[in-house]
Formats: sequence, C-alpha cells, structure tokens
Amino acid sequence: MAQPFLNTRSWRFFEEASELLGYDLGRLCLEGPSELLNDTAQAQPAIFVTCYALWDLWRDRYEPQIFLGHSLGEVTALAAAGAFSFADGVRLVAKRGQCMSQSSAPGGMLAILGLDLATIHELCAEINQQSYVQVANENSPQQIVVSGLEDGLELLNTKAMASGAKRVVRLNVSGPFHSQLMEPAAKEFARTVYDLPINPCSIPVLSNDGKTLLQAPEQIRQNLVEQITNPVRFIASIRRLGELGITNFVEVSFEALLISLARRIESGLQFALVSGGGM
Repeated sequence: MAQPFLNTRSWRFFEEASELLGYDLGRLCLEGPSELLNDTAQAQPAIFVTCYALWDLWRDRYEPQIFLGHSLGEVTALAAAGAFSFADGVRLVAKRGQCMSQSSAPGGMLAILGLDLATIHELCAEINQQSYVQVANENSPQQIVVSGLEDGLELLNTKAMASGAKRVVRLNVSGPFHSQLMEPAAKEFARTVYDLPINPCSIPVLSNDGKTLLQAPEQIRQNLVEQITNPVRFIASIRRLGELGITNFVEVSFEALLISLARRIESGLQFALVSGGGM
C-alpha cells in the first residue's frame, strides 16, 4: 500500500511515522506480513499515513469547501483540515488502534446487503431482548453494517436472510467497532484525546454523525471519543452535502470505495477519484 509513494516527496511521511511509532511502517506496508498489517493496532497508522500522503501529493490542485472521512478517515480529514499536526495525527491513530485492539469487547461485525435500514433496526430491536447488536455503519441504502455479540450476530444473520437480504457477510475485523460494546476503548482513548493540542479547523469537517460541521477544538475532541462507539452515518453525510450545496465529491483513495457508495445515495453529485496514478 506504500508502493506509489516511493521516490515521491510524500515518502517522508512514512519515515516520520516510523520514528514516532518505533517500527518501520513503510516496510510493513510494502512487505507485510499481512497478519500484522491487518491488526487494527498497525492498520490504523498505516491507513492514516497512506491517506495523508496521498492527499499531500494532490492538495495543491484542490480548494475543498468541506472535508469528509469515513470512520478512521475522519481523523485524516481533521488532520488535512489543520485540526492537528501530522505527527499528532500519527500518535492519535496509534493510540486509537491500540485501544481498540486491546479492548476486551467480545463480538464482531456483519455487512447486510439488500435490506433497508428500517428493517435492520427492527431486527436489532428484536434481538436486543436476548443479546446485543447495533447498527454500526450506514454505508448506503443497500449496505448496512451491524456490530454485536456473537450470538446476536448469528440470530441477525438468520433473521436478515429470512427478511429478504441478498447476502450477509462476516467482516474480518477484531471487534464490534462503532458500537456501545467499545465503550472501554473509548474511555481509554479519551485520555489521549483530551491531552492533544487541537486547533480550529481551517475548513469544516462533516462529522460521521451526518449533520455536524466540526471546527471548534472542544467539539472535535468530543467527536473523536464518541465516534468509537457511535455509528458511521454515511448515508446522512452524503445527503447533508447536498443540503449544503456541495456539487463535487472527490475521493482521495486508490480505489473508488466511497464513490461507489455515494452514487447510490446522491446521484446528482459529480464524482472524481484522486489516486496514486492520477484522476
């Protein structure tokens, strides 16, 4: 994942991050092993640095009105908007990944395809009478991710298919992210967040709650902590862009991951992908 940055000015971010983290992040991204890279403790710094480096290569070509990031991408968006330095962003995501990786929260996540959000909320309410599940990612009208306890996820799998879901896919993650089950991780993470120097954003960042424009430092701190347990409301975020008069959606990524979701939510947006090789 670091290959496109070799011999570019942005490779310096991998070098700086390696010094801060105490291990060679660039080598890990280039060579693996995948088992280590996929652990959220290492994956979060790797994703943050990769996305920030890609933005750095293209930032001179754009004048964003609003930044938006999905889940961990919100931290990159805040760094790009000037809320904190790159170095503090690395420290922040390293701690975030560590807290989430070391959390004792049991359970996992399921992606449900082809079933509407209202029905999934109803199914979760039924299951919560005997276990615990929670909508974690509202990615598109036809792709919803749920976190929960193992027995609750098994029940949800059965009920979702019986209710007409096209597919239910178990996600390869180490915990029930974006759910109240991650509360211990959020409390531990808060200690780092509230010691972090944060500046007002030069450009607002649309929160994962789908409505709040983040700019003030205390508002940003609260959001960073709450995001660990709160759902990512990407559907609401894309609709909010329309309400704000945003017409162009530029994804900073190697693949059109968010564009593919956003098209299903708001087809009136103009989409572009900024990748290592260009637009």
